[in-house]
Amino acid sequence: MPLYGTLDLTKSPARLPTLGTLDTEAWALPKAEMMQLLVEVPRTSTDGLLPKAMHPALPSYVIFAVTRYPESPVGPFNLAVLRLGSRAGAHPRGFLLGAVASSEPAAKELRERWGFPVEAGDVKFLRRHDRVMGTVKKDGKTILDGALLDPQPIAGSDVQYINWVTAANAPLDGTTQPILIQVDPKYTLYKADRGKPQVSTFDAAAWNAPGLRLADPIIGTCSTVDTDLPRIRFVMDPLKPVFQGTRRIRESRVDE
Repeated sequence: MPLYGTLDLTKSPARLPTLGTLDTEAWALPKAEMMQLLVEVPRTSTDGLLPKAMHPALPSYVIFAVTRYPESPVGPFNLAVLRLGSRAGAHPRGFLLGAVASSEPAAKELRERWGFPVEAGDVKFLRRHDRVMGTVKKDGKTILDGALLDPQPIAGSDVQYINWVTAANAPLDGTTQPILIQVDPKYTLYKADRGKPQVSTFDAAAWNAPGLRLADPIIGTCSTVDTDLPRIRFVMDPLKPVFQGTRRIRESRVDE
């Protein structure tokens, strides 16, 4: 029997971001610098974090990503996200648990266009010769301090990024309701490094993940990429298996 998440999003819709439309325009985000840290977590600590429509990853892991976007429609900003490794049917996905943006305009647009559970805060991205560092503060408190240690150059083809899934209230069939939204950025890599992840500070509750505990580091990467936040193409019923509850709302990533 396949395993499924246990989170029923329909029981607490008020805590979800709300979109006015699923017809958002895409953002081009060139020359982004992205540090991504994968860390294994005890499966028991992820109980209640994954929607019923999705499958937990085995073994369980989380993805920390801290990205510097030097150009965007709302100006430069940094973004930190925490995603839970999972699957939508047979496809690997990262379910977005929490996010912090370094500017309020960016946080507002990310909430209202793509349904990210994001707040404004202090997000720092710093690259040195022996490490890449990302720190996040909210209300003056450090909620994440992570680093990629001893980065070594690798081929861009060795780096793979999985698509995101976020939960939000959005209009569908004439009713605003909780749904899952697939966010599938594309990536053109210019350079990439690989190293050991280190997370020295992590406040799980501040990332909407109470009880989540970190275990062993898996791998870390840092890359310079042209990326985007695309138009929304797929949404999913949060309670049905994705092979039953997925709907295509647009054929293409580009304007039609």
